[in-house]
Amino acid sequence: MVKIGVCLFPRVIYRQVVLTLPKQCRIPFHNHSNQKRLYSWFMVLAKACLSKLIQAHFKTDACEISVIVFIHTHSRNDNYNPHLHVVLAEGVFFPSN
Repeated sequence: MVKIGVCLFPRVIYRQVVLTLPKQCRIPFHNHSNQKRLYSWFMVLAKACLSKLIQAHFKTDACEISVIVFIHTHSRNDNYNPHLHVVLAEGVFFPSN
């Protein structure tokens, strides 16, 4: 967290969200010829899903979320387990304001 601290907004509370790739998708991900592209899409999809979820909560699509997403490909016991750590700001931003 110390290194990403410079990317955070002052006086904003952040939460960590962890999103794990389902077990059924892990072998196809592991064996895919272009893992970088899959990992990139995984991160983009995660941000889009969180954004839609929060926009539904606030009942407007005029708001944006603030996120930092990074991927881990293995669990603590060294098993292949692609998962995302998302640092998510509480609340939303309204770009038009």
